[in-house]
Amino acid sequence: ARCGDFLVQHQQFEKAVDLYVMAKRYNAAIEMCAVNRVSINETLADKLTPSDAMDPSERKEILKDLAKALKKQGSFALASKKYTQAGDRVRAIKCLVRSGDTKAVIQFATISRHPEIYTLAANYLQQMNWRGSMEIMKAIITFYTKAKSFLQLAGFYDSCAQVEIDEYRDYDKAIGALNEALKYLLKDDSRTARDMASFLEKRILLISKFVEAKASRRDPGKMVAICEALLQD
Repeated sequence: ARCGDFLVQHQQFEKAVDLYVMAKRYNAAIEMCAVNRVSINETLADKLTPSDAMDPSERKEILKDLAKALKKQGSFALASKKYTQAGDRVRAIKCLVRSGDTKAVIQFATISRHPEIYTLAANYLQQMNWRGSMEIMKAIITFYTKAKSFLQLAGFYDSCAQVEIDEYRDYDKAIGALNEALKYLLKDDSRTARDMASFLEKRILLISKFVEAKASRRDPGKMVAICEALLQD
């Protein structure tokens, strides 16, 4: 430790970190990395990780400090690993999200079995190209369902319906997606869910009428009447 102090005075920070680790002065070593911008790679991160023999509460705090330092350096995957070792899974998934590793986010959420983590993972996955990936789409639905985040799940199905209309002109599939959204909204007794359900019911009715109009091309009079009614609505 005294050798480490000496090296700090001569701005030999990386060497000082190694000596502080040898002296088990983990907090000083982590602070040294944070203040003097000593890059923490995976090898150094493992050195800065106390053994299981240390007092559990003290070890957790050191791991959290290490994770914070890694996060500040932009090493989000490593920060997630250290938060996980510290038992802070919510911060761990947040770091994984910032790392942009979609597969790691899905895997982490799957094994965590925690409602807040499910929701955070699903929110992140919605920002990805879920339209082109059945795996991501299924993961979003699964995570929101397990988290019982029915409002968010209904909102996702609503987005799916809009994609079916905008990109594929498939109004039947859009109605199916909106009916799924409505099904989950009915499981939520909040006022927001009730208002959203009322709005969706009207959308489903309007789209159904439009589908009926499309199917009535051999009966121009009926088709025009339905379209006029839709315009009035």
